[in-house]
Amino acid sequence: MDSTSAQPNRQFRARTVRCGLTAFAALASGLAQAQIASISAAQAPGMTLYGLIDTGVEYVSNVGSRKDSVVRMPSLTGSLPSRWGLRGIENLGGGLNSIFVLESGFAPSQGTLNQGGRLFGRQAYVGLFGPWGVVTVGRLYSQIYWSLIGDTLAPNIFGAGLLDTYLTAARVDNAIDYTFMLSGFTFGATYSFGRDAVAPAVAGGCAGESPADWRACKSMSAMLKYEAASWGVATAIDRNYGGGGAGSALPQSAQTDTRGVINGYVKFGTSTVGGGFLHRNNQGSANPSSNYWWLGATYLPQPQIALDVQYGRLTVKGSSTGASVIAARAMYMLSKRSSVYITAGRMFNQRDASFTIDGGAIGTVSLPSAGVNQTGALIGIRHKF
Repeated sequence: MDSTSAQPNRQFRARTVRCGLTAFAALASGLAQAQIASISAAQAPGMTLYGLIDTGVEYVSNVGSRKDSVVRMPSLTGSLPSRWGLRGIENLGGGLNSIFVLESGFAPSQGTLNQGGRLFGRQAYVGLFGPWGVVTVGRLYSQIYWSLIGDTLAPNIFGAGLLDTYLTAARVDNAIDYTFMLSGFTFGATYSFGRDAVAPAVAGGCAGESPADWRACKSMSAMLKYEAASWGVATAIDRNYGGGGAGSALPQSAQTDTRGVINGYVKFGTSTVGGGFLHRNNQGSANPSSNYWWLGATYLPQPQIALDVQYGRLTVKGSSTGASVIAARAMYMLSKRSSVYITAGRMFNQRDASFTIDGGAIGTVSLPSAGVNQTGALIGIRHKF
């Protein structure tokens, strides 16, 4: 976010007018979404290096069975996940362009790769775009990721998205994507032949492309979005098929994990209010049906100051494994590229739930005991190039 926009932070990855990244953001973080107009405006052939470094020092309470408090640097995200990448575009003539993006996520605290140690774990694709839309092939974001225009804190280390961490990292391998944009409407569809053979089974990994089972590890998603000058609304559906075997979230290929979401935002001057509702049916769970909703707002009292607040709640049918979270952030833009910020959040777990407030930790290192609430705070800095 910068002084020119109070739109939801997720638009950093979807529209060039969001988060002060102009044309580079559209090309750098997902040419398959609302970027057609932006790319056409840029028309700069060749290759571009881009990136973002965002980190700080965080405090987290009630970690583990001893309810320890920790002070450390996060690995996965601050206000936004750190990344660097290469993107290219070539004008082929006749309104046709070729494109590619290679994007790597890393932990500034250690200099190590995120996304399971992949070199280009955030995105890796090549494609074509023209008046008929965009087609890309490779490692891509699911359409449900692009649909979340009403999430005002998006991948902030503390936020409502912690109640469903799949949403901020909904990527699929071996995928093909088609996106078309016209008069404010965007339609997108993505299909994966085998969504993830790198992540471990316990983290949702699957066997990848299987010659023996046509359903195993497949993934599909579709989105319809409309955005006007002062408001937007989007809906999407995302389905993952099982087949990961014993120890995975969906052992059998006949099992599915399906999410449906509707969300949006409204702008009032320098303020933006965003919210949404998501229903999930996870056949790999003993309590498959759950509902998640969130509401948030962003306000710019001055061009260089941004204030964010968000609340989210998850309920699981027939179970006390839900939770609610409240989070806030204050950011000061030192320039168009550099910002400092402070952010904090509180997770309220139901009796049998152990959600963590810490979205910057890998694995289970920050989990509280079941039914224990948790507080987090972080002072951070980010620079984009």
